[in-house]
Amino acid sequence: MSLIPYAQAFDKLIQQLNAQNKTELVAIEEVQGRVLAASIEAQFDSPIFDNSAMDGYAICGIEQESWTLIDYVAAGDSTQHIHLKSGQAVRIFTGSAVPLGTDAVIPQENISIQNHIIMSLEPIKEKQHIRFKAEEFTENDILVGKNQIITATHIGVFASQGLTEVLCYAPLKVTVFSSGNELQSLGKELLENQIYDSNRLMLLSLLKNYSFIQYFDGGVLPDDELIIEEQLSRAEKQSDVILISGGASVGDKDYTKQVLEKIGEVQHWKLAIKPGKPFAWGKINNTKVFVLPGNPVACWVTYLILVLPALKVLSGIQPNLVLPKKIQAKAQFNTHKAQSRLQFLRGNIAIVEGQVQAFIHALQSSAMLANCANSNALVMIPENETVQHGQMIELIYLDEI
Repeated sequence: MSLIPYAQAFDKLIQQLNAQNKTELVAIEEVQGRVLAASIEAQFDSPIFDNSAMDGYAICGIEQESWTLIDYVAAGDSTQHIHLKSGQAVRIFTGSAVPLGTDAVIPQENISIQNHIIMSLEPIKEKQHIRFKAEEFTENDILVGKNQIITATHIGVFASQGLTEVLCYAPLKVTVFSSGNELQSLGKELLENQIYDSNRLMLLSLLKNYSFIQYFDGGVLPDDELIIEEQLSRAEKQSDVILISGGASVGDKDYTKQVLEKIGEVQHWKLAIKPGKPFAWGKINNTKVFVLPGNPVACWVTYLILVLPALKVLSGIQPNLVLPKKIQAKAQFNTHKAQSRLQFLRGNIAIVEGQVQAFIHALQSSAMLANCANSNALVMIPENETVQHGQMIELIYLDEI
């Protein structure tokens, strides 16, 4: 089996996925982090009426040298009874409706006033400091497009339109398993040749970051074909997606692969990346299944660069928004030996004298998870290339993934 380049694998995977079709109305107080299922249109013009952008004085007749103050308008006050004539002014505040006849607003710090007569301390431009009806958007304009993650500013827009709930995709239901007799549950004593099950807890914790995902702990799948079939068949009935850590490699005791081929479909890929070469995915009926490497770092990397984007697409997010964002940085290291696969090296970025600089950890084994916790970047080294100190490189900034 030939190695598949990362970019090709990513495109091939994403192109075969579609958003789930389950939706629900969600109160805007609970909607942050969910995926919007229907675009939000403006319920009315914004601004709804001409209003002042400053605390100051609305005047009529910019050619005048002074204006007589005739009224006072607070935010929320009606101005229907006021029609300014040349040489007249009203006291006005930010957001107040400007009266008919207003030619400009003079900021309060730029006037002098004596005996209800105001004078401007600077030249006046026609229509200055007036926000006009519908200059931001008009009724029925699309304000927030569908198929994106809802942010706090989106919620502010919803509230400004008087919306109390919006249509979202239902949370994607994801069940997480780890596999292998060598794994021991936390709280139990390690037996000979056992290790603690870290990948499953790590994956569950990574899923907690997303409000559009509802996760379930499936536990550990033993090296027993009948039990694996029973567990996966049960999980399939309650899940949109199943994640399995371990079982991506092709081996003699690869019971996960055998069960998936028996009760569903599976594609085994050898990815041209390091770490993370073994990767498998498929489905059981309509439930998608992703099988990640058992090595902890390889599991973490393939989750970040392949599985998480896939989960986002299945949750309803536009496919063009799910590719991990890359940034440029100046390498503060050398690599001496070119690799035949794209490398993802654990490291950190820092801003030094206004420039983004990249550093990597000395140890990069795919079994060494500890330095992942002390990394904020995955530094990308293209296949068959080395890096020299000071060279510009690409990396994935983990705080923005």
